[in-house]
Amino acid sequence: MRRKKKGIRAERELLDKLWNYGIGAIRVAGSGSTGHPSADIIAGYRGKLAVIEVKTTSKESIYVGSDEVQSMRSLAEVLGAECWLAVKFSADRGKFYMVRIPDARETSSGSVVIDLSIARSKGLPVEMFAKYIFQQSSSKV
Repeated sequence: MRRKKKGIRAERELLDKLWNYGIGAIRVAGSGSTGHPSADIIAGYRGKLAVIEVKTTSKESIYVGSDEVQSMRSLAEVLGAECWLAVKFSADRGKFYMVRIPDARETSSGSVVIDLSIARSKGLPVEMFAKYIFQQSSSKV
């Protein structure tokens, strides 16, 4: 139960950060429990959408199972959104890194792995993610 609370707390923290940067976002309570494609957060600005799975770890890497990855991809396809992982590493002072699924290391089973080096080299801080969403939305207009 403690791990679940930690995850919910991270989801709410990211939700607040997104709103503070002007990105509309909703948390999908119970995501993954219905059998339908899902993600933890759906965020966007003026038609540019992102489905986000939030992970937090005290280790230096985290694995996201193939079922979760496929669920996100299915939801993103229906919504016309991009798939992102928000990873919060305790080892890096609790900083969130926003990493696109294609930028994560995919395993042969369809799972993905994100470690600190991938997060630091390919991930975006939440502020830069917000700027990315703003730029993408303005190119649609």
